[in-house]
Amino acid sequence: MKRSKATQQSQNQDFPLRRSARLADKFTNLPDELTSKIFSKMEDDPKTLIRCSVVSKKWASFVSKIVNLTLRFSRNGHFLACSEHHYHTPLSSLPAIMKVFANLESIEVKVCHPASEPPAYGNITKMTVTWEGYVSQTDTCVAFEVGTLSTIEGAMLSHDFDEEKLATLKSSLVIDFYWRMIAHRPKKLKTLVIMSAKNYGVGSGKVLITIAQVSKLHDSISNSRVNESWLEDPQNIVYWHKNNSDKENLIQEQVWLVYRSKFFVTNNGLHHEIIVREKNAKELLDGLDDHDGDM
Repeated sequence: MKRSKATQQSQNQDFPLRRSARLADKFTNLPDELTSKIFSKMEDDPKTLIRCSVVSKKWASFVSKIVNLTLRFSRNGHFLACSEHHYHTPLSSLPAIMKVFANLESIEVKVCHPASEPPAYGNITKMTVTWEGYVSQTDTCVAFEVGTLSTIEGAMLSHDFDEEKLATLKSSLVIDFYWRMIAHRPKKLKTLVIMSAKNYGVGSGKVLITIAQVSKLHDSISNSRVNESWLEDPQNIVYWHKNNSDKENLIQEQVWLVYRSKFFVTNNGLHHEIIVREKNAKELLDGLDDHDGDM
């Protein structure tokens, strides 16, 4: 007996559902250790993880055990697209997200700038907050593009920042997100990293210097030609982030003014450090993805 056309269409429509059910059964039967590892691979995709958490109580349990998470927010806290069109978590959903991921130990926050935002000079800010018992530590490193340094023209600085102005500029955006995160901090959280970058200039070489080195820059260059040996001298700069395409005899690098503020809160009170080391500057730049020109 031939099956009716309606019956055959119904079976064809049911096939994807049956296949999906079989795949779900296979996933459900995986060892818990393997399932946890699969979910941990999605630590940079909170949207998918949250969707998984509503599939079943078992999946919700796995998601709640995630200990590391990356969140991306738009600078204004809404959905405006940045230059790379990342998915942005709305700030209004932050309390609910922290309830889903109740066991987080580490959070990385990347603040994107909307593509429609007016052009600005390059700037990068990274704040790292750590908690260990009664001791907390806040380490903020910020860098601003201030000009160029080349073999032919020497130092061409377009901005003149003093230390007080730098301290004011660095605080507004990242500090705002810091207080928002702290208000909903999971109890087990040990590390919070917040990063923001604008007009980073991916692929270009960068010379990071302190304010003290800026004041000596012109005199230093007038007495010595800008070359690799000059750039590798720690008395002249903090860190040289090389561009692989740079030619040995012709250097054309961006100059970035770097500032660091580190606070320790202990039982003995508040301690402050402002020394910028090569390690701090390197970590600031290495924390950026290749596509994070505007985060």
